[in-house]
Amino acid sequence: MSDSTPRRNEESIADSRSAPASRLDSLFDVLTDQRRRFALRCLSEYDTPMTLADLADEVAVREQEQPLTEIPAEDVMQVYLSLYHAHIPKLVDVGVAEYSQEQDLVYYEESHRIERILDSLAADE
Repeated sequence: MSDSTPRRNEESIADSRSAPASRLDSLFDVLTDQRRRFALRCLSEYDTPMTLADLADEVAVREQEQPLTEIPAEDVMQVYLSLYHAHIPKLVDVGVAEYSQEQDLVYYEESHRIERILDSLAADE
């Protein structure tokens, strides 16, 4: 007699396969946004926690491809606000960054997978 319902160990095998795929999907989703890629690249390159304001400065420079002194303060503030409200929380959610609001520091959670993906994307940008 054949039963089409999965057995317990078949379910656990399926669950273990979907967990890494789900994590990878989350990483790719986060990396679809150029501002988040720039933020991750800055954190990775500096290899030290950055204040959110410093990170916003660096991201603005990369986005506009100009020295910080030539970028309007309003543009930098817009980058800061979007990092604070949207992008850093997404990076924290997938585990590639941490943010200490008390210290106003963003920490990069090193990941070889993220590094390889960022390197590959940087070659195409």
